[in-house]
Amino acid sequence: MVASMCEMREQAREEQGWEKRDPERYDIDGIVRDAWINGNGSDEVWKAAVEKHFKRFMVGDWVRITVDVEDGLTEHHYGPIENFRKPDGNFYRRNVAKPYAAFVHPEHTRSHVVPLADLVEEINDFEITTEWSEVHEGGPKHNYGVYHCTGAHGPYPPPAKVMVIHKVSGRKKRFCDDCNTADYRSRFADEALMFQRNAKRTILELRANPSLIAGPAADPGRSWDEMPADEYRSWADAFPWLVPAAAAAAYTEWRDQCTAVAA
Repeated sequence: MVASMCEMREQAREEQGWEKRDPERYDIDGIVRDAWINGNGSDEVWKAAVEKHFKRFMVGDWVRITVDVEDGLTEHHYGPIENFRKPDGNFYRRNVAKPYAAFVHPEHTRSHVVPLADLVEEINDFEITTEWSEVHEGGPKHNYGVYHCTGAHGPYPPPAKVMVIHKVSGRKKRFCDDCNTADYRSRFADEALMFQRNAKRTILELRANPSLIAGPAADPGRSWDEMPADEYRSWADAFPWLVPAAAAAAYTEWRDQCTAVAA
């Protein structure tokens, strides 16, 4: 007896559950069509159909977009997908398995319609460590070596369970399991964005003249304004991910020379 389409859909969803996949993230009708109606139902055909009909993005997913701003700088912004759009920016009249673009409204920039090919899952911008010894390495002695969660808990936060590392900046933040969400991770990344915006003048100065960071150390007999190289180096030590590549190379060379002289 030939199974009905409804029965095949239900069977496909059950298969997804056994494989510990979320059926909502797949085009079930497409899988049924390619694996069982047009295909021979083998494991290889099933796997190919599942891979083909995976929905990389859904409404509500948090994503990162890259925005070009003035003076040749770029910024990373995060927000949830609100809806999907056609290539001309208009709405789809029905659900589609492979939409072209998504409408995203990040907190720190204007709304954007971005092709799905240009979106990045926000989780890809972070490393997540759950090993207790790593999360609490060097923990405060006054709290038995245990760090608190830095989410919104009021005066009595629970112990941190995960350490989130922002890949671009290398900055770290500790959360409990409940606070390890896309929203909180994105707020953490937004902190790095604010550092970049506040340091825009310094970034552009070093981009235009990388040698500024390799000047001689400040002379006690001269004013700080006359010898700003130490200021650039101090900034670079605090925000190494923001230092333009040429200035970073000049700073490394300057330190090597100082080490050689001291030796």
